[in-house]
Amino acid sequence: MLKTLHHGLWLAAGVFSLLIGIIGLLLPVVPQLPFFLAAIICFMRCSTRFNAWMEKQIWFSRLRTRFRNLRPPRF
Repeated sequence: MLKTLHHGLWLAAGVFSLLIGIIGLLLPVVPQLPFFLAAIICFMRCSTRFNAWMEKQIWFSRLRTRFRNLRPPRF
């Protein structure tokens, strides 16, 4: 019961962040990138399948290792 509630709250937070990110695409005042990143994190906490899929993505694994090593990304 508690695990279902926990996943439901992460899902709701992810949907909310995604909607605010989409609003940010339409309104230039609202930044969209932080909300899209927050939505990705919330969806990863909600779904094990989505988490496994994101772990397989090369760009995400590179960003995650850079974040863990606290080095700024080199572009």
